[in-house]
Amino acid sequence: MSDKRTDILEATLQLISLYGFHGTPMSQVATQAGVGAGTIYRYFDNKESLIKELFLEIKREFSQAILSDIQSEERIEQTFRRIWLNTFHFCVNNPQKMLFLEQYHNSPYQTAEIEAATLEYLAPIVAIIQAAIQAGEIKDMPFEMLTTFSYDVAVAFAKRKIAGTLIMDETQLEMAVQACWNAIKTEKL
Repeated sequence: MSDKRTDILEATLQLISLYGFHGTPMSQVATQAGVGAGTIYRYFDNKESLIKELFLEIKREFSQAILSDIQSEERIEQTFRRIWLNTFHFCVNNPQKMLFLEQYHNSPYQTAEIEAATLEYLAPIVAIIQAAIQAGEIKDMPFEMLTTFSYDVAVAFAKRKIAGTLIMDETQLEMAVQACWNAIKTEKL
């Protein structure tokens, strides 16, 4: 037995991946999900609410995936490596979700309220980074800059792998991780 809410969210993801936010009417979501148009409104107040909930669910799933296998006793370089590789693999294995997250982040739907809601998912990463900065293990630079050298690069490599323009075997992945690590580590390491 299918869960109608999940069916609606999955249909929304598929359609937005093809047609974008504005090109995906609620009637099309209902058809794709195999539900009546009124059924959507039992679960979501409106299209904005539906898109917001989809974003929060994907962001929660993404955050859990990138934090998997992190060991509190490991060195920061190993933790960085795991987070980077987890990010890359999540994106490669979930291209629709990756593209949705990117589209959402660059849309008017991205608000301070949503940003605050997702901070709890990312709190463990922020804590790891803050501790590494305080310990002098990574450079003291704004969080946004650090994510550019890590998250943004992992996503860019994943996109190229998905598109088939770059083959990323284990050796090349390690080279990419090491280059990103070298960009943020302090000289003492």
